[in-house]
Amino acid sequence: MKVLFVGPYPPPHGGISVHVWSAHALMKQAGHQSTVLNIDTRAPVSKEYIKISGAADLLKELIRHVFNDWFLHVHTNGHNRKSWLIALICGVAAQFGPGATLTLHSGVAPEYLRGGPEWRRTMVRLACVLYERIVCVNQEIAMALMSLGVPALQLEITPAYLPVKPSEASIPEDIESWMRLHSPVLSAALFFRPEYGFELLVRAVSILRRRYSGVGCLVMGDDENRAEAEAFIARQGVRNTMFLAGDVDHEVCLTLMSRCSVFVRPTFRDGDSISVREAMSLGIPVVASKVGTRPEGTLLFDAGDMDGLIAQIEKALV
Repeated sequence: MKVLFVGPYPPPHGGISVHVWSAHALMKQAGHQSTVLNIDTRAPVSKEYIKISGAADLLKELIRHVFNDWFLHVHTNGHNRKSWLIALICGVAAQFGPGATLTLHSGVAPEYLRGGPEWRRTMVRLACVLYERIVCVNQEIAMALMSLGVPALQLEITPAYLPVKPSEASIPEDIESWMRLHSPVLSAALFFRPEYGFELLVRAVSILRRRYSGVGCLVMGDDENRAEAEAFIARQGVRNTMFLAGDVDHEVCLTLMSRCSVFVRPTFRDGDSISVREAMSLGIPVVASKVGTRPEGTLLFDAGDMDGLIAQIEKALV
């Protein structure tokens, strides 16, 4: 079997890119031919994937692979026009090869699918027709597609999570030194975008510091909008309490998760967070907003409810 994964690939280490990385690695371990077509045009040149510089490169690589009997597995967020254009192009290309599967990851996708003009819904329907199977990471995404007329039999609801093994990677010295000065330590993996709830987390940490003088919060994720995030931390007076680790390797991320007291997912919208499931698999208590799909055992709070967030963190620390 030959599989071409089409989607983002680390760096940066986001939910979709980490899933593609993991799935690709598992395919190779199983003895199958597998490669990745990285659709992030900003990605650096790497031996780990095929880099493209634009639409022409995308088409060239798709044609080259499908005519050589590669099965396509397309991973995308499903919450913007670019996402569905890529899904449509890949679906058309797959008609000349063994076929394709589409996986939709974003918790924002249902809102996008249900709203907007008719041309948008038509494009989604056309794209979906071209896939043998469409994997939705939660029930809400599947329901949104069915409301557009996509047959339920074509859909599969499966979390975008692949089991992880406990990792003990080397931790950068600056993070190691900071962690030695703080206890308890919370961790989070997010982007500095409104839907990820970073500001809510910072405000909660500011209050928790009054009760836990040594508390620290380690945030892992891409450095997009980092300057604004650092400015907000400074305004809240928690510059020494928060540590922005930036985009770290997945093994380092897992090691850091395993050494923290609580993992926090304060998002306002979500699909089925891979980082939440990874933290739970490592035996770390998880506090997460009540959005998207959360596994059993997650300590939940209503999205945006700072008092609820603080209460659940304190419960996890007991």
